[in-house]
Amino acid sequence: MAHINIRQKDDDYFISPVLASPADQSAHLFDVAALRAQGVLEGQAAGRAQAYFLRAQGKRLVLRHYRRGGLPRHLSDDRFIWAGLSRSRPWRELAVMARLREMNFFVPVPYSGRVQRQGMTYTADIITERIPGARSMADRVAEDASAAIWGKIGRVVRGFHNANAHHPDLNVRNILIDESDHVWLIDWDRGHLHANARQKTRSLARLRRSLDHEPGLAKATDRGWPRLLEAYDSGP
Repeated sequence: MAHINIRQKDDDYFISPVLASPADQSAHLFDVAALRAQGVLEGQAAGRAQAYFLRAQGKRLVLRHYRRGGLPRHLSDDRFIWAGLSRSRPWRELAVMARLREMNFFVPVPYSGRVQRQGMTYTADIITERIPGARSMADRVAEDASAAIWGKIGRVVRGFHNANAHHPDLNVRNILIDESDHVWLIDWDRGHLHANARQKTRSLARLRRSLDHEPGLAKATDRGWPRLLEAYDSGP
């Protein structure tokens, strides 16, 4: 795993991989109200893992607060059990992305994270660099159902799987396509680099389910999914 820089202030930890190493990992970067007051917020994306788009320190960034899913969210929406800083969600996600970028995969540049400990629990946030001109797979295939784009997505996913990279939530919103048709995988929370065959199969199944949940993509999926699988099976 990549080396992580740490700055601690009381029970707040500010972390970043060497790849980013921001000179100022100040708390205001993680404070939505402060960012809004400064006029640096550029928008937000709705959803359980709500993301805010901002411009700061000369970069276009994405801020995301970690939230829990499934049944645990009924006990606490955003608080996790403390098991050490190196086992926290942002530490592990930043490290996985830094390693994948070292391997020349198209994932967001990991920028910074904050862990706020309170006794035996913590809350956390992560900041990554925004991908210029990128659109979700859902938006792209709705307009361009060509076999070429489906094939490219299949080859890219196979490339990640060949490197044993496991994305636990592979879906049409976590696959982005930029203006140069590069395919990116974002949101690596709980991701890791030791995927087994079962996890790879489940990852593909998760992507198919997400397509089936998009009624407007039914026809595009019927045509494109076989091409994606063909390209996946052929390898990158």
